[in-house]
Amino acid sequence: MAYEQEDHPKLQFPIDSNSYNIIAEIGAGVCSKVYTAQCLPINSTVVAIKSIDLDQSNADFRNLVGRETNTSSLLSHPNILNPHSSFTAGNRLWVVMPFMPGGSLESIIASSVPNGIQEQCIAIVLKETLTALSYLHSRGHLHRDIKASNILLDDNGRVKLADFGVSLSFYASSSAYRLADIWPFGITALVSTKKCSETFQDMVASCLDKDPVNRPSAGELLKHPFFESCNGNSEFLAENLLRGLPSVEERFRAASKILEEGVGCDTNGDWASGLLLNDLMSSTIEWNSKEDEEFEVHYPVFPVESTQAVIPRDDDGEGQQPAAGGRGNEVNAETMVNKLMALMASLDDQKEKVNKIINQLGAETIDREDELEKENARLRLELERETEQNLKLIQAINEEDQLLHRNARLRLEFERQREQNLELIQVINEKEQLLHQNERLRLELENEKLRWELENEELRLELENEKLRLELKMFKMNIYATSNTTTDDNN
Repeated sequence: MAYEQEDHPKLQFPIDSNSYNIIAEIGAGVCSKVYTAQCLPINSTVVAIKSIDLDQSNADFRNLVGRETNTSSLLSHPNILNPHSSFTAGNRLWVVMPFMPGGSLESIIASSVPNGIQEQCIAIVLKETLTALSYLHSRGHLHRDIKASNILLDDNGRVKLADFGVSLSFYASSSAYRLADIWPFGITALVSTKKCSETFQDMVASCLDKDPVNRPSAGELLKHPFFESCNGNSEFLAENLLRGLPSVEERFRAASKILEEGVGCDTNGDWASGLLLNDLMSSTIEWNSKEDEEFEVHYPVFPVESTQAVIPRDDDGEGQQPAAGGRGNEVNAETMVNKLMALMASLDDQKEKVNKIINQLGAETIDREDELEKENARLRLELERETEQNLKLIQAINEEDQLLHRNARLRLEFERQREQNLELIQVINEKEQLLHQNERLRLELENEKLRWELENEELRLELENEKLRLELKMFKMNIYATSNTTTDDNN
């Protein structure tokens, strides 16, 4: 069964649940589940379907799903996952998306590389994600939910950024808002690998600057030496990261079993703590406002190969310092859990502050987003009308061009025909001249013939006259002779 990973811009995926054959469950949430399925009318193409219970979900959540579909429909980038279609089936909302057999970055780390992905591989994943973020920000959108579970890979190693349900348009806001995506991007990078180079540490440290204004934009971050030295591609990921991985179905079943049985963390790898840290940190949306108090940030320990752990940067922006109690890669589970609990408490406080800010900006933001959506809809209609007019104009121009080409062709044919006619007229004139000349010669010959005939007739008449004269002379001589003979006889 072949997986279709590319987008299908020319295909219309059906909006009927009977057109899809559910294969297996690969994800679950509070009021939603994710399945793999076959789209029967389109050659049994394998897709992913997010099925959301509308009865259990609130209006805000349904709005988020609708916003995700609307936002994705306006975006077109090879590193962004665009839904195929969405529709209701009974009391559930189905969102049909391309299936990514490689699964999420989170599931890859949890199932196969709990000690972190090798730097060469994670550099490719992060660079592709950052490319998607740069495109997203250039279109005036903020993702607001960058984390390992929203970074997906297909079986060819291609990376796509997903889940735009909580994305935000910031056309009317400060462009510094887009830097809020850089913080969770840095956290995602931090928890994805444990053995890393100095350039990687410097890149992450720039993402985790406490002041968002001092963080680099996505475009600027792509120029960091860490990414400039990255020369791998999707084929490298497919060969070195995805080869031999369990399927997404197997990973989901294993994760479900861990949750059911309450399996604890492995003190050697401790990947579950890392994923929990990633989820907590990336779910916090950091906003800065002059009217509100700055958030208190607890930086996570930065694991390295050396004997001391390193903190990216202290509050004063000075250089890196050894972390208190750091002992390299050796992490005590109890200490880590205590740190995580303290971090959770701190994040709860920060979330309350975030909620206050969001409540203050929420109404204006939603109204602005509604206005932008209406404006986008109006612009789409105008674009469609303009496109239709342009198509008609292009058709008229094409028809005019065809007429011009036809006229030009007819003109060329006329010129060739005229040249041929001129040549024919010239030949005819030459033939007429020859005919006139022949006629003149014929008349001259006839005249010459008549002249000769007249001359011959004259000669004949002269001969006849001469003959008559001779005969007359002979006759006279005969008479004379006879007369003399008679005279003699008489004598």
